[in-house]
Amino acid sequence: MFRPGLIKDAIVRQDGTNELVGLATVTLPDLQNKAETISGLGVSEYEHVLDTDFDAMNLVLKFTGISKNIKFSNGKTVSLIIKIAISGTNDKNHEEEEQIATVSVKGRVKRRSGGEIGVAVKNEPEIELALTYYKYEIDGEVIIEIDKLNKILIIDGEDLRAPLNNKLS
Repeated sequence: MFRPGLIKDAIVRQDGTNELVGLATVTLPDLQNKAETISGLGVSEYEHVLDTDFDAMNLVLKFTGISKNIKFSNGKTVSLIIKIAISGTNDKNHEEEEQIATVSVKGRVKRRSGGEIGVAVKNEPEIELALTYYKYEIDGEVIIEIDKLNKILIIDGEDLRAPLNNKLS
């Protein structure tokens, strides 16, 4: 069994080809199921959680400083591929091993933060993307895939939308 440890390195490519330089960190989206509070006559109030839909997803790119390389076409969809080398330990032989995670996203710029300016300050501007597509794979196995526009919802490798999509077709 692989026990994950640390991220050894990562690379972010825009449109799958051009490396984004000057990145400090990437914050992946939080995944939260849509929920609605249900109440009424004869019903105690409770939250109904939908297993087939999630709230809006956002990804944040934090840069190490101001650069001309931080260019995202305003109003156009941004497509990023993030490759992550994860170092870990094999339970059986106690040797270091690696897994490769791949994150693919599509979205539009939602927010730009200029960061702080001051003497001996790194600045760290941020760009936040509102995502319509998010896919997370480890060693080629799909763990999460959410495509808001094409009704795809795979969580922990299970297609949660398939039964609903079949009923509606």
